[in-house]
Amino acid sequence: MQPNTQPHDEPMPEVQYSNYFTPHRFYCVETICAPCSVVVTWAKFANAESPTNILQFLASVYPTEESQPDYICIDKA
Repeated sequence: MQPNTQPHDEPMPEVQYSNYFTPHRFYCVETICAPCSVVVTWAKFANAESPTNILQFLASVYPTEESQPDYICIDKA
């Protein structure tokens, strides 16, 4: 499968802060939940909730075919 890199997946320039107490901004937080609603894992997406980022996140959580779930539902609402 060829990666489908989107323009918003490009690295963002580093921002200099005047102090260390300023929180960094993130585009969104993705969570993987079990059918019983228990959060399995989560990740911060700095730039976008693109298919590229979602596939990379899933590949990091489920690295082998045996560990992958039977189906995945994505809610981007």
